[in-house]
This record gives sequence, structure tokens and C-alpha cells, in this order.
Amino acid sequence: MLLTEKQQNALIGFINMILSRRPASSLSALIQCPVILDVSNVWLYPLSKCKTEFADCFANEVANVRQTLSGSLSGDALILLDYPVAVMLTNLLRHNSRQPIEHLNISACEVLTEVGNILLSSFLGILGNLMGSMITVSEQSFSIDPLESMINSLILEHQEIRYVLVVKTKFILCDNSLEAYLFFVSGVMPLSCMIRGIESVSNVAVSRV
Repeated sequence: MLLTEKQQNALIGFINMILSRRPASSLSALIQCPVILDVSNVWLYPLSKCKTEFADCFANEVANVRQTLSGSLSGDALILLDYPVAVMLTNLLRHNSRQPIEHLNISACEVLTEVGNILLSSFLGILGNLMGSMITVSEQSFSIDPLESMINSLILEHQEIRYVLVVKTKFILCDNSLEAYLFFVSGVMPLSCMIRGIESVSNVAVSRV
């Protein structure tokens, strides 16, 4: 299961269009500072392959906000930040604070969780539109784990072969640009449905040219 170049370009454009609206505006209002969210690439991988594909991106522990899905669609949506990036992002989000942090504390984790849930909710709304169904979140969590441990936990929780749609995005705020990754993890059938939705978006875009 792979994305064609046409599908990648359609999905990048579609996600950028959505993220530049509500989530960017919500984050800007939350921290009283302009925030831009920019998607630069998307990939589709077997979940197990992510351990090696993204090892260099997460040389440290991974701070991740996770939403577990239930109902007609099971899976997980996550936002992943390399630990130093998570610390830097927290300080930027708390730009009015007089005491920058060097390590993630309880308050920092709460900030990242709130921001992560805003972004993931919009991300899942995009995917739900592509699949033609509402995606229900049954659980939300925040954790800090090595990449391999996090991937292993996602694999062991399900017997089916799982794939992950990876979206590389950037937070641009306060003259800084920080990388983050959105993961949508699910089985073959839901992702096949999503790909058909991407094809529809791509065909509509082409017809308007």
C-alpha cells in the first residue's frame, strides 16, 4: 500500500488548507501570537517500518499526544515531537512566561496536550471527511517514550497488520520553525477508503484547473 505522487500532492494541499484555518487560528488565540501550520510531506508506511524510517528524526525520547479511536473505525491518531523540540515549543507557547523550562514538567505536558488535541481534532476531521464517516475519540493521553517502545505498543495492541499515514508538519511561530509529525494508525480497509477519498479530492482539484 503506497501513495502515488498525485495522491501525496492532493493530500498535502488538502491538509494545508484545513490546518491553516481553524487549528492555526485556535492556537494563535490561545497564545496571543500568530501561528502558522505548514505541511511539507506525507507518507504511508507499514507501522513496523517507522522504527527505522524515523529513528533519525527522534534521536531522543518522543513526547506524544495520542487519541484512541473507537466505533466503526478503530485506530490511533498521534502528534509526535522530539523531546528537545517539545521543550522549545512549550517555551514558545508560553512566551509570556518569565521562566523558560529546560525539561517537561506537569504544566508543560498539559500545554502540549491541549495543543496536541486541538491539532489532532482537526486532523481527524480531515480524515473523516475523506472517508465519509465521523471518527469518534474514546481516549486521550500524553506520554514520553523512546520511539521504538511507542511503536511496539501500537503494534502489540492489535492483531491486524497496521499502516500509518505520516504527515510532516511545522509549527511556525515567534520567528521559529519546529518540526512535528502527525500519525494516523489503522488497518488496511480504513486506509484504502481514505485513499479513495484522496483520489476524489485530487480529481476535483484537477477538474478546476
